[in-house]
Amino acid sequence: MSLLESCVAVAIISIAAVVAVPSLVRSREIYELDATARQIAGKMQSARILAVSRNRDCRVRVTSEVSYLIECEDSLWVTEESIVLPRGIRIAANASPRFHRRGNASPTATISISDSRSRSRRVIVNIAGRVRVE
Repeated sequence: MSLLESCVAVAIISIAAVVAVPSLVRSREIYELDATARQIAGKMQSARILAVSRNRDCRVRVTSEVSYLIECEDSLWVTEESIVLPRGIRIAANASPRFHRRGNASPTATISISDSRSRSRRVIVNIAGRVRVE
């Protein structure tokens, strides 16, 4: 293979990489947003299971735009777990869902997760305690 052929091959590979990299970055960002939404839904299910197994109320409370807590009620609210979101992901909630001893929840809540490009996912808790991601 001559030097000219090698240069042409490197140029073709470089052009393909330049075209593919933005798509891969976008895919990674979308995957990270989806994974964070699923993680939050899983933590909410964990809070529900804690409420049922400990026979006391537990809740998920957003403390800032990048963190939230899982708390269970004793005489006061005791923090079970504190979670910080990945860089670039934000969280907001319209309420703090409180899971009761029988697994139901009140108030119902929608937790919105968004990234720096304004893509978002929602984690919804209904009155029966069911958690879903949209």
